[in-house]
Amino acid sequence: MSHTPAASAPRTAERRTRQRVDEWLNRFVASDPGLTRLRTAVQTVVSVAAVIGAEWIFVQFAHPLMVSGDSAAVAAENRAAGVMGMMVVMVSNFAGPMFTTVRDGVVGLALLPCAMFVGVVAGLALADVRVVALLVMIATLGGAGFLRRFGAWGFVLGQGLFMGNFLGFFLGRLTDVSGVGWIGAELVIGGTVAILAQLVLFYPSRWSAVKRLRSSFLGRADGVAAATVDVLDHPGSPRYRERQHKKLVRLNETALMIDAQLAENPRLPIGTTAAEIHRHVFAAELALANAARFARSIAVSDTPDSVTRLVRDSMVAIEHRAPEPVDRIGRTLREALRDDEIRSGIDDDVLVVLHRFATSVIDYARVLAAISRQRFESYLKRVRSHEVAEQDRFSASVSLVSGWLPGSSTVSATASKEKAAQAMTARLDPSVRSGIQMTVAASISVVAGVLISSDRFYWAVLATFVTFMGANNAAEQVRKGAFRVIGTILGVIVGALLAEAVGQNVPVSIAVILVSLFLGIYLMRISYAFFAMSITILVAQLYVQLAELSAELLEMRVLETVVGAAAAVATVIFVLPLRTSRVVRVATREFLSALSALIAATVRGVRDGDGGHRLETASREVDVAFQALESATSPSRAMLRVPGTFGGVTQQWWSAANAAHSYARDLVADARWCTGIDGEAGARLDSATAAMTDSIAELSDSLSEHRSMRVYTRSASLFERVAADLDDHGRLTPRQLVLRDLQLIDGAVAALAVSAELQVRAVDTAVTGR
Repeated sequence: MSHTPAASAPRTAERRTRQRVDEWLNRFVASDPGLTRLRTAVQTVVSVAAVIGAEWIFVQFAHPLMVSGDSAAVAAENRAAGVMGMMVVMVSNFAGPMFTTVRDGVVGLALLPCAMFVGVVAGLALADVRVVALLVMIATLGGAGFLRRFGAWGFVLGQGLFMGNFLGFFLGRLTDVSGVGWIGAELVIGGTVAILAQLVLFYPSRWSAVKRLRSSFLGRADGVAAATVDVLDHPGSPRYRERQHKKLVRLNETALMIDAQLAENPRLPIGTTAAEIHRHVFAAELALANAARFARSIAVSDTPDSVTRLVRDSMVAIEHRAPEPVDRIGRTLREALRDDEIRSGIDDDVLVVLHRFATSVIDYARVLAAISRQRFESYLKRVRSHEVAEQDRFSASVSLVSGWLPGSSTVSATASKEKAAQAMTARLDPSVRSGIQMTVAASISVVAGVLISSDRFYWAVLATFVTFMGANNAAEQVRKGAFRVIGTILGVIVGALLAEAVGQNVPVSIAVILVSLFLGIYLMRISYAFFAMSITILVAQLYVQLAELSAELLEMRVLETVVGAAAAVATVIFVLPLRTSRVVRVATREFLSALSALIAATVRGVRDGDGGHRLETASREVDVAFQALESATSPSRAMLRVPGTFGGVTQQWWSAANAAHSYARDLVADARWCTGIDGEAGARLDSATAAMTDSIAELSDSLSEHRSMRVYTRSASLFERVAADLDDHGRLTPRQLVLRDLQLIDGAVAALAVSAELQVRAVDTAVTGR
């Protein structure tokens, strides 16, 4: 029986609706690798809700009142109890992922309330000696910076001591040291809830990270394909090219995160090993990234419409995760490029790019098909870490920090420890630098905050404290301080409106607190302003329940926050500054070192004739270094979106490094199929490679020493001579493509040398430019 149009219309609408839902779900998964932000936000909200309930029950049944007969005091006590529990669980949810084992995590989280208890006792004991109490508060804040030296343990200890001392200072208005019994009980409740939340919510889901990250990887791959289609539809548009580049960086980020999780022996697809998953992800990312970059070149080239249409159709098929159509279109394109009539209308360089595009698309189809066939066992059947055979263990090139790539922390630490060319720049351990800066900033914020308001100065101190948390250098700290102020201003506006709407309705107020906290934590990695905004809304709700909220109070919060953030920003700029230009130079040097190692490994593989199949590790080292460089330049590129310079280096610097990274990915892809180069051509290849690595070393040294008269010597012509010596027919053989990649890398690094103010010259000519 045939279907009538009226009957098929609902099914069509339903299919379109389902497609839109799937599309938005895919975007959601892709935007949050491994659903890390979602898990953190859910865990925090659940923990806060649980601790609020537990603290309320404790207050109702134990009646731990410090001051009797005063309703205002009782309300203040209840607020203090709730705030202590919330502080414990919130700090615990950020600290928990920093520990690599369950045992260390439990012990570390148990240490937090203990440290807070010590801080509270110190604050209560000194509450009547205001000047001394303020000096101790400054010392504990600065101490949090010094304790960074001890990693997660130092973070927990420093946070606990400062938060406890901070709270104890203000509890001194309600009780004295005799009230530490009920305070200890409240902290134990908060610590217990935090540990249970980690054991019940965080650690079990940790072993499913690969499954979630793989979904995010595929979602981000879809996004790269969609962005590439936009590039093809809008040739030469900077907006779409930049969007595609961002998605490629995020795809690489997810691939590295998968590698890091594979090293922790998580649950894997049935019948696979961590090394096999790594190879699949590596091959998929390499093929798709190369195809996307080739498509970008094809978009602005003079290519027949029939060929461009095949290029676009292949990216659409990739976006829809259809491996068979992707493979078919890729092979159709390859066959079309063999047609003499079509070839005659295409420039030789464009023909090379088209051929490489077709190869990359076919490679991606093959890997996508393999990934699509993999299935995970149920959670209850997962393989535990101690059951993983030693030979199946995987070693990653990067480790995660709280579930994320380390960003600029490693290169910032290196820059802090190294002696710089500037005589006025100190050489310090990062923890020492942070400790000194935090102590100075805390002193400024306390003095300025007290002058503005002796009762509300703590908002300035808190603004100073959080500006240093999670920031590694001056640019990141300035950006965080700015977001703190922006978020506070927005939070005051929204908080005042919500306070007016909610009034004294306690259940609704708690719901507003939990929702705002969820959104703030979930969106925090997008912008810290969201988290600052959510905390301000939370504070407004607390004060409205105490009947203390007023326009003057909210204005005071904004003013004190500005003062605290300004104190932190002024300190990192003028006191032992770790400037962006210094960090970027170190990050660039690390990137060049990894790039040089990859080039050497590739040429050894080509000379030996093994096709470069063992380049995954070297390639991943380049990716890790590039991600660190991207992170180091990110604050300045985001804050100064204008032509010219950012943080002491030019925009050309970043563009050249990005190009070198892209050409390195091409090199790895082409080397897999390259046969051996021996004889005289092989000897010349060794000589050319040595010349290139020497030039890269010269550039790296200049980034450390800043000496004048440094020269980068081009080696592209040497590789061109090797290519001419080979008896290859045409320019599309793997050997010719590898040599072309090496020439392009040399050109990109030469552009980077120009940005670093080196002289650049050809291997057999005089100086050609600067």
